[in-house]
Amino acid sequence: MRKFLIRFCYDGHPFHGWQIQKNALTIQQVMEKALAQIFKTETSLTVSGRTDAGVHALNQYAHFTAETRMKPENIIAAINSIIPKAIHIKECTIADDDFHARFSAKRRTYMYKIMKEFSPFERFYASYFPQKKISLLLLRKASEYLLGTHDFNVFAQDTSQLHSTQCTVDSAQWSETDSHFIFKISANRFMHNMVRRIVGTLLHISHEGLEEDYISKILSTQDYRLLGMTAPPQGLYLFEITY
Repeated sequence: MRKFLIRFCYDGHPFHGWQIQKNALTIQQVMEKALAQIFKTETSLTVSGRTDAGVHALNQYAHFTAETRMKPENIIAAINSIIPKAIHIKECTIADDDFHARFSAKRRTYMYKIMKEFSPFERFYASYFPQKKISLLLLRKASEYLLGTHDFNVFAQDTSQLHSTQCTVDSAQWSETDSHFIFKISANRFMHNMVRRIVGTLLHISHEGLEEDYISKILSTQDYRLLGMTAPPQGLYLFEITY
């Protein structure tokens, strides 16, 4: 038996998220079905982190074990020949026995894309907020208060099964192109809906012209009523995992 690590990307629009569900097409379901076909036995994938319905990944990682003599490049070709074109395997390597796609990750980076003008061609791949006043300067200043180690419980959904809700954010940056506003955030870990709630709250700060340290007030009080909306999933991308 050998352990393999795969790096892949996917368009989240056709799927109901990563995790296998009854009566719904998911990325995990499609990929594990392909692995079972290749290795002639049930083969489970352990992913770096689950993504919700409509969320995309530019670089997602997962490991699996298989009794095979296939070379990594042959595994890539075999999987890509079976799975839908909405998923693509970029890389496959042999991993150490103690490697774990989720627990070995040191840093995770997400990206959120916002259209400046609506495009029907991007409606599943970026969000659009025509009613929001977007001040890049205020967004950048407010985002600085996310940095460091804090209790992000207020920004997460259903933390009842978690031992800790502390996360260490080491980067939170906004940039601008001719057509988009782009937010990138990196941390040691993220919780369910955390990035989307952060984005929605930052947009709330920008639109209302609130104090740039408004995030600090939310983190210190843990008051859900101070949050903005939960930003929709289509603008969110898992950008990179660092091991």
